[in-house]
Amino acid sequence: MAISASEAHYIIESCLTDLRIDGRSKLEHRPYTITNRSTNAKTSQSANAPAFILSNGSSRIHLPGSTTEVVCSVKADLVHPSPSKPNQGILELNVDLSLCGGGGTLEASAGAGAQKRRRQQREEESQITSLLQRLILPHAVNHESLVVWPGKYVWRLSIDVMVLRCDGCVLDASSIAIREALQNTKLPKVQAVMEKGNDNADNGGSASKNDLLVDGDHHKAVSPRGAEDCPLVITVSVLSSPPSATDAVTSTTGSKRYKSIAIIDARTEEEACASSRVCVTVDKNGMVCGVHTLGGGGAGMEDEGEQVGAGRSSMPISMLGEVVTTASMAATKLYTKLDRDRHVVSSTDNDCGYGYLLRNHFLIQ
Repeated sequence: MAISASEAHYIIESCLTDLRIDGRSKLEHRPYTITNRSTNAKTSQSANAPAFILSNGSSRIHLPGSTTEVVCSVKADLVHPSPSKPNQGILELNVDLSLCGGGGTLEASAGAGAQKRRRQQREEESQITSLLQRLILPHAVNHESLVVWPGKYVWRLSIDVMVLRCDGCVLDASSIAIREALQNTKLPKVQAVMEKGNDNADNGGSASKNDLLVDGDHHKAVSPRGAEDCPLVITVSVLSSPPSATDAVTSTTGSKRYKSIAIIDARTEEEACASSRVCVTVDKNGMVCGVHTLGGGGAGMEDEGEQVGAGRSSMPISMLGEVVTTASMAATKLYTKLDRDRHVVSSTDNDCGYGYLLRNHFLIQ
């Protein structure tokens, strides 16, 4: 996102005073609304949106008054395990940005410019998918609990994240959607059955027949173990303001001292002004599961050959401690809010609008 130097200066100075352009403080999340099949968020205008009928779990993250909307679907299948990990389930993740930023519209369907945008979109999808796979999937659920028949059948959870609209921090919103969808995922009860039968066609001996018995009753279904411990991604954006002419003159060391601040849940304009972004994956117990550094914005932030920020992908080394502290505090507040909201609305039923045909039973094909 290209912004002018004056806009970048206004945004950075507002963050340095701990009063951001939308009125939030540096450690404050935006008021996200979460809609899924096990909760009924009555505070949202779209609370009665139906869940995905062919999904085992789903969620929708919506930010009222902004352009952020992410939906997630979890589909479970019984498959053969990987030969290298015969006693672990399989998790797959796919991120779709085709509907985000005008992708797929008629106006953007012709010309060399459209091909370039689609290529950039595919690269961004691949980058986001790779980051979420490394930061979230290894800690999303207990992989051993997905085993139905050791060495023969395991559950494969296919997680599809579709970003319809996004106003910054797409990794954070996607991680919330994944965690909520996994907690709402229901796996039907499956029993391994081994029957003995006569095989008269070959040698007259007895042969065993292995099969799976799937119970379609929704009330007997269980959530994957460990889904409540799925970590969240907290992206900490570092915004830096260059020293003024007075500071440069009075400096005794001769080095420039940048004024920096770390904020969370940055909007698109704030991401464009960030000198660096650090993605920290934190679980419910406050343990760091992964760290990844993204480059800063810098687009349209040049003023007479010098950037307004401290650099496109750099930050003062003294900010490392503040980045970790900011991510830890933000994760604690976010987990508390998510668990409190889930406890308040977990006792209500969600009328998905599809009637009673498939409400309490799985569709077995």
